[in-house]
Amino acid sequence: MPKDSGKPKRTRHNAPHLGTVYEVRPGYHRGEVTYTDPGTGERTRIRVYGRTAAEARDKLDEERRKRRIGTRPSDPTLTVAEYLADWMEDRREAVRPSTWRTHEMYVRVYLIPSLGRLTVAGLTATDVQRAMRSFSTQGRPPRADDTRTPKPVSAVTVNHVRATLRAALTDAQQAGLVLRNAAADADPHVVKHRPVTYFTTRELNRLLDATADTEFGPLYALAATTGLRRGELLGLRWSDISDAGVLTVRQSMARDRSGGWSAGDVKSDRSRRSIPLPSRARQAIETQRTRQRFAEAAAGDDWHNPDGLVFTDALGRPLLPEYVSHRWPRDRDAVHACNDACAARGHTDATGRLPKRTFHDLRHSAATALLAAGVPLAVIRDWLGHADINVTTKAYAAVVPELMTDAADAMDRALAGGAP
Repeated sequence: MPKDSGKPKRTRHNAPHLGTVYEVRPGYHRGEVTYTDPGTGERTRIRVYGRTAAEARDKLDEERRKRRIGTRPSDPTLTVAEYLADWMEDRREAVRPSTWRTHEMYVRVYLIPSLGRLTVAGLTATDVQRAMRSFSTQGRPPRADDTRTPKPVSAVTVNHVRATLRAALTDAQQAGLVLRNAAADADPHVVKHRPVTYFTTRELNRLLDATADTEFGPLYALAATTGLRRGELLGLRWSDISDAGVLTVRQSMARDRSGGWSAGDVKSDRSRRSIPLPSRARQAIETQRTRQRFAEAAAGDDWHNPDGLVFTDALGRPLLPEYVSHRWPRDRDAVHACNDACAARGHTDATGRLPKRTFHDLRHSAATALLAAGVPLAVIRDWLGHADINVTTKAYAAVVPELMTDAADAMDRALAGGAP
């Protein structure tokens, strides 16, 4: 092996029994772990080398596996169910309440019924793979009190369940309970790409014109023009909207640990963002402000909106996300033909039903409208609050070719119009 030169640069460090990987120089990494012989008590430092950190880590894992460094032979009977129950308690205050509830559901509904009886030390990638395959073909594990026939689980959900187990076993690995992460070694399910669905600008105009005077008209308008998520809209406060017409996303309505809904922190750091409001969004805000003043006056002493939420019920209480989702299909499907509001705004050709888009598709519609207007993907990423531009690119990759075709048609029209 080449002779080490200079002081090693540490690039990765874990618990002592997992060892450490150093970058000695570009293209040359060293892994180290200390091994204590259980028979003689002699301590030995084991070293391995690799061209990359991953290669050195794999070699180090192999050496640990040979000598069973990092195991806890004193507790070989700890089951997956017991470990996951303790893990969830440890995670209770470490993650957002909505994240905790999601993990708790995956653990309770999927992981404990299928893998709970196995020991943590004996869990293998094959066990995990078999359980995940069962979810996708036979559905979630049946409950004794449920007579319904389980339906196959989507590949996305299966991968989320696997990711939860992987996170739990990563902590088990750090604690020395396991040598390898069985969930990490199991292959993820292939998720078929589903292109986003959205309203065209003409459909969006029809929707917003026809629902402008309905209870949730301002909510729909703000969703379609800003791309805010449902929880972000329902957690919006008047103090989050400046006189200059800039909306700042600071909180979101999400599930709490008790199963109810409450306003809390946003989804990620990227979700905390400021958006200059388009004119139609400003109109919706002013309409909602006027309506809420009338509602407060009508409610009198029964009015209760201590947080100053923009969207509330008739007594100032927060709107439940389920109620918005319940109302959305009815309002969407009520847009059958061009009504007086549409005609007044010049949309005389608006006829027929709107496509069956979800409330979340209003967010996609906002992004697509920005794309069609030539707004760069990096700006759309910040506008939507995506954690990474790859999320934006992947979500709207299928939309771009359609817009490219529109651009070609526009070029033809421009050249035709400019011909002598």
